[in-house]
Amino acid sequence: MNQATVLAALQGDAPDSALAELAAGPRAIDCPDLGNGRLVFPRYREVRHLLRDPAFICAPTAAGMLSALPAELRELLAPVASWVLYADPPLHPRLRTLMAKAFSPRRITDLRSTIVRTADALVSEFATKGGGDAVTELAEPLPVRTISALLGIPEADQGVVKAWSDDVVLVAEPELTEDRQQLVALAWQRLARYFEGVVDERHARPGNDIISGLVQAEAQGDRLTTEEITANCIALLVGGHETTSSLMSSLFIAAAAHPEHREAVVIDDTFAAGFVEEVLRLDGPSKITARAAVYDTDVFGIPVVAGQRLVLLQASANRDPEVFAFAEEFRPERHPNPHLGFGHGPHACFGAALARMQATALLQAFMRESEALSIDRAGVRWRSSQVLRSAARMPVTSKRVLGGTA
Repeated sequence: MNQATVLAALQGDAPDSALAELAAGPRAIDCPDLGNGRLVFPRYREVRHLLRDPAFICAPTAAGMLSALPAELRELLAPVASWVLYADPPLHPRLRTLMAKAFSPRRITDLRSTIVRTADALVSEFATKGGGDAVTELAEPLPVRTISALLGIPEADQGVVKAWSDDVVLVAEPELTEDRQQLVALAWQRLARYFEGVVDERHARPGNDIISGLVQAEAQGDRLTTEEITANCIALLVGGHETTSSLMSSLFIAAAAHPEHREAVVIDDTFAAGFVEEVLRLDGPSKITARAAVYDTDVFGIPVVAGQRLVLLQASANRDPEVFAFAEEFRPERHPNPHLGFGHGPHACFGAALARMQATALLQAFMRESEALSIDRAGVRWRSSQVLRSAARMPVTSKRVLGGTA
């Protein structure tokens, strides 16, 4: 096995065969095509260990991304280093504490009824009009509306803010063409300017949204600068809808592939939640993440030098047969299901509960209509990304017409 298998697993529509091969293969693979000195860890034991061991940090990931960019763009995007996703102590605990408060269980629970109503309405309208593109009409609108509500973004602004976010997320890709660099730069400038205005407004008139909470925390001496708040508003926007909408696309594919689970998903919230977890395991949005060693050390006997960039292949780790019995089979009843779809350790996704809630609501709404809905699998297009598994287009037709089923 060589790096060709790794690169195949990072394609837009990664073949199951490549992921399965990596999941049961070597503990580490040299992969210079991902960058000089890069070492890929495709197995569960190592990936989980690297995600929680403080000897392996995140900050060099942001530094590495930025170092590959032209100086002017590198300076513009410098605030990316303060994203909670890439921050290390002491900044990370401070940011995470503030973000966790914003995503409190009570706040998330209060959103449930609105999320369920929105999901039902989206799918019902979609089915009634004869279908369309499930990505732009189902997978994207619910997460965009939800994170926008949390951030206090008015409905009139949500479309353009989402478009800017779609371009900013490209910064996480290992390679950026000149055209993509320009897209990222322009989108970052526009988003930063937008959120700087919102922060100023919340200073004057605080509300009940996340940005108001971050501003008030700053005012109480938590020392978050306007730049840090702005950067993490962008991070929340990107993380709050890009990864969740990517998950939704995989849910639709799984729903169509497993009609035998329709009734259980629709009537049993627990079973539906298990269905979501199994999709997160086999086809979750996060393919890879990265770490760097603080000092010379080893990972279960594999030597790693200080500063070496390590690529953690979550997509294959979640199929490791040492951890998951019948790893290549889709089993919604699987329990326990300790997948790494939302990460693990101090950088685990603090918005996971919200993402799960939205995914379950949209899955149940979709499955209620699934007998009338048909996905054109040949027409599905996946985004070219080594980081996210995300559909760009998913044509769906519906037999349902207003007032019943055709």
